[in-house]
Amino acid sequence: MLKKRFTETALAVCLAMSAGAAQAVVTELAVNGDFATGDSTGWTEFLNGGTINYNAGGNPDPGGNSVATGGPFNPVLKQANVGAGFLTPGQAVTVSFDWKGTNAIGGVVDVVLFSELSTGGVSQTDFLLTGPAASADWTNVTQTINIGPDVSGGVSLQLTAICGAATGCVSDYSWDNVSITADIAAVPVPAAVWLFGSGLLGLVGVARKKKAA
Repeated sequence: MLKKRFTETALAVCLAMSAGAAQAVVTELAVNGDFATGDSTGWTEFLNGGTINYNAGGNPDPGGNSVATGGPFNPVLKQANVGAGFLTPGQAVTVSFDWKGTNAIGGVVDVVLFSELSTGGVSQTDFLLTGPAASADWTNVTQTINIGPDVSGGVSLQLTAICGAATGCVSDYSWDNVSITADIAAVPVPAAVWLFGSGLLGLVGVARKKKAA
């Protein structure tokens, strides 16, 4: 009875390891996508004459907020080079975010996903929100994109409020719940664990030989 239980346990361990090595898992690539820290952790920011803060307009607070008034100004929040080394060319990546904002006198918004090259430059540019979009209430955008033919530098999500030089231009946008997900192959099971499983099966074999003798 004990030998039977030992055999079943060993086989279960090995099957579990095989399944874990073969599957991919949906992985969140964005860092601090809900701006929960109230700062720019995980984000690269370029003020470019505008302002960026993490305490206004959140869903709920703190949230991120980009404002350009007058101009030409274009403050940028960027989640840069995520998934480098794990994403593959043409892979499906799902981007989701909540936004609200206003604009006036030429103010516009751009939310763009770049497929990045490790040597610099991009292999593909995908626009998720662009132009004079406006919403007084929180609105969700969710889009699945087949990324570019070279993603050796990962992908970058860029949120930009843009104003031209027109007097009275306003571009005021808030962001929250930013997510970038993809199916990432499971990390291979360490060799030591495989050896452990092999050892268990070896012991099963020895037990069977002794019983046969």
